[in-house]
Amino acid sequence: MRSKYLLAGAGVAAVLSIIGLVGSLLELWWLVVLAGMALLSATLLVALDADRRVRSLRPYIRGEVVRSSRAPKAPKPAATQSPAVSEVDIVGAVKVLQAQYVGRMDRLQTSLDEAVALVRDERAATPPRSDQQA
Repeated sequence: MRSKYLLAGAGVAAVLSIIGLVGSLLELWWLVVLAGMALLSATLLVALDADRRVRSLRPYIRGEVVRSSRAPKAPKPAATQSPAVSEVDIVGAVKVLQAQYVGRMDRLQTSLDEAVALVRDERAATPPRSDQQA
């Protein structure tokens, strides 16, 4: 339902904007002012409605918080302990991270080597300019 209101509001805003644009092209300034004021008035009404909704929501939230704090609390379930972490798990995780890091560094080094080779090939292929010394 809200999306229908949003779509209708966007349509009204588009129509008023087009009316204002056409009015300015035809130099009908009263039409431009009328469309602009209607658009601004609609914006003001939407802002006032949003403010009213926020203000009415605050007491409701406060009441819900009070109501939930007064409700009888359910017993907490037994605390479950996380499984113990062994040294093998930590070493394995570190090795995986190290392998990923080394793989990234290898790819970076390969990319750098290819870029340097490409630049060297381009420099070798272009003859020096007359203002450069060999």
